Order: sequence, then C-alpha cells, then structure tokens
Amino acid sequence: MSKRAAPAAERKNGAQVAGGENPKALIRYAVFCAAFAGAALFLVWRVSEALLLLFAGVVFAAFLDALTFLLGKLVQWPRSVRLMIVCTVILVVVSACIAWGGTAIGAQGSELAATVREQINNGLAWLKQHGLKFPADSAGDLTQMRDATPTLKSMLPDVGGLFGPAWTAIATLVAGLGDGMIIAFLGLFLAAQPLVYRDAILLLAPPDRQDCWGLVLEESGQALRHWILGQLITMALIGLLVWLGLMLIGVGPAALLGLQAGLLAFVPTLGPLLAGIIIIVASLPFGIWAVIGAAAIYVSVQTLESYVLTPMVQRRAVSVPPAMLFSGQIVLGVLFGVYGLALATPLAAIIRVFFLRLYVERAPACKDVSALAEPGKPGRAS
Repeated sequence: MSKRAAPAAERKNGAQVAGGENPKALIRYAVFCAAFAGAALFLVWRVSEALLLLFAGVVFAAFLDALTFLLGKLVQWPRSVRLMIVCTVILVVVSACIAWGGTAIGAQGSELAATVREQINNGLAWLKQHGLKFPADSAGDLTQMRDATPTLKSMLPDVGGLFGPAWTAIATLVAGLGDGMIIAFLGLFLAAQPLVYRDAILLLAPPDRQDCWGLVLEESGQALRHWILGQLITMALIGLLVWLGLMLIGVGPAALLGLQAGLLAFVPTLGPLLAGIIIIVASLPFGIWAVIGAAAIYVSVQTLESYVLTPMVQRRAVSVPPAMLFSGQIVLGVLFGVYGLALATPLAAIIRVFFLRLYVERAPACKDVSALAEPGKPGRAS
C-alpha cells in the first residue's frame, strides 16, 4: 500500500519533481507575470498624458507648499490662511501681468515671429542662390502647368485654408487653458491637505513598511520643493540678465527674448539651446556685431547659471546624474512631447529617491531619512 500511495501522492501534489519546483507551474507563473507586466505597461502608455498632467499638478502643489512653508517663517498663522494668501498673491500677479503686459508682449511676439520668419526665408533664398534645390521646388515645377489652368475649384476660396489655422489656434488655446486649470486645481487640492493624500498612498504599502514609505515620501516632497523653488529662482535670474544684456546692446524685443529664455530654462539642456538659437536669429537684422554681442551675452549667462546659480540654488535638491537626466529627457520627450521634456527632471529626481531608498538601501532607508520628519510629527504640513 505504501508503494502505491507514494506515486499517487506525488502526482496529486504536482509541486515537486526530481529537480525541485514543477516546471509547468514555473512556466505558468512566468507567463502570468509577463502578461501582467505587459498589460500594466500598455495601460500606463495609454494614459501617459493624463499621468504626466497629474504629476504636473503634484509639482505645482509642491510649489504652493514651499511658498506656504516660507511664509510660515515670517508669520505664525494657520497653514490654511498662509496658503490662501499665497494663492491670492499668485492670482493678483498673474492677472496684473496679463492686464498690463499682455498687449505689449503680444505685439513684441508678433514682431519676433516676423523677424525669425524673415531671417529663415533669407537663409533659404541664399541657399537656393548657391545651387541647393529643395524637394518642394521640384514638386512645384511639376505641377506648375496644371495649376496655371483656371478651374471652378481654383476660383472658389479655400475654406480649410480660411478656417483651418483659426480652428487650430482656438483648439490649442482651449486645450492649454484646460490643462492649466486641471494643474491649478489639482495642485491647490493637494497643497490644502497633503497629509490626507499621503496617508491614502501609504495604504498601498505593506503594514510593516508604511513608516519607511512615509519618510521616503517626505524626502521626495522636500526634494521636489527644493527643486521647484531653485528652478524658479534660476529662471527669473536668467530672464532678467538676458533682458538687461540685450537691452544694453540694442537688440529687441529684449523683454520678450529675456522672457522666453527664462521660460525655456525650465527644460534643462534642450531649452537653453533653443532659447539661444532664437536670440541669435532675432539679432540678425541688427548686424554682425549685434549677433556677436547677443551670443556672448547668452553664453555668459548660461556659464553663470551652470557654474554659479545652479550649484548655489539647487545644492539642497536631489542631484541627478547628467547622463540619466539627458536620457530621461530624450525618452520622455519622444514618448510624451512637451510634457515629457518639461517634467523629465523632477520625475527623474523622484524616481531616483524611490529607487535608492526602497530598492538599493531598503532596511537602512528608515534610519537614513528619519531626520527629515520633525520631532513628534509624522510629516511636515506646516
């Protein structure tokens, strides 16, 4: 009976063979894990734009929280009152900029766009004069005789040409305003009650790791707050220095060129390069010395930013290796466009913190970040 029972028990269990684990069970488990990972990646890719929009709201919440915390250094008022003051000041400043500077910026923007377009056309004409023929020219030569014969369709106005650019501009404006409203309200809700949302995230962690996860979230929040404040200070200084420098050498519109240089500084590596190209192209109508002066000013400002401003302002933020940052910008830019480029740096900083604390260090993580929390408090909300 015992000899018959042993093979039957082995077949019944199906969990052990001579080599240990059941190969069929391992294959089924591997297939399940691969299918689950593939489905998760596909779902993340499908909702990637929404996820990046939500992360932009988190970045804005960190900005509001940082300003609220700095205001708490001056006045000992309740946090809700300080947050309301910060939001009111931001709303007043933005409204004043739109009301007072909107017309001037719009006129300067049209002037800058016309200047850049004219210089590009001049460059293309110079290339054509030196024997470089573009594919569009060949296509135009082939269809020239056909287009020369008037038809009823050619006599009627092109409805798509009349309303296409207008509808495109309206759709772009509405989409931008909608995204801005989502980011603003999401950031406001997160900044109003940060501990509520932090505790909701901690429910996803194992019970024995929730304290450590809370400290890692606190470290991530501090890194994000330091980064956004440092980035805004750097952007403001770059815009101010470029504006003053271009105004001194007589290159215009200096204010708009300084504004775009400051805004594009939000996107590291690629943003400053694009801003420099725009400044050089805009300075071409003012002569070769203006071009040299504008290039020298912009290179000087970028050198000051790289070796003085960023090390001083961002010294408390999470340091992301340049190769990792540039790779993240390329991948996120190709996959997600403008949002990916703009949010590559803070996203890389947050991923780096989570990876180091929860994967590389694991057990020592709680001890390493325990000093981040204030004594007697689970996390900073003041």
